[in-house]
Amino acid sequence: MGNLYAESGLNPQNLQNSFNKKFNITDEEYTRLVDGDNYPDFIRDKAGYGLAQWTYYSRKQNLLMFAKQKGKSIGDLDMQLEFLLNEIKGYKAVWQTLVSAKSVSEAAIAVLTGYEKPADQGIAVQKKRTEYGQSFYDKYAKGISADT
Repeated sequence: MGNLYAESGLNPQNLQNSFNKKFNITDEEYTRLVDGDNYPDFIRDKAGYGLAQWTYYSRKQNLLMFAKQKGKSIGDLDMQLEFLLNEIKGYKAVWQTLVSAKSVSEAAIAVLTGYEKPADQGIAVQKKRTEYGQSFYDKYAKGISADT
């Protein structure tokens, strides 16, 4: 959750901020255009979109096809979570780390460097992702054991 918070603020309709300005469009308008097949450049526009800020053309294409198969909006939260889970399982080393991680930091860094792969993966970014993740962990996982 910390990584997704850093990427999108946990907003499944989040269009990369620089593209809001470049296209002079809101997140909601962009989503409506894509959903209505009125924006054919979604796959190749290089704009990050959604919870994980999918940017690379093949990943955006897969996200769009998945949404259409499900009959859902490209900005639908449940659809994106299902897509993300299916997609991240394909990143075998990342998935293995997530299911066996002993710390929030270990999980956050695995997702950052092995799944998201942004241009900046430096120590400061790793620290911030870990802080966000720890905050969510502390808020929602208190009292939950790994066996639950």
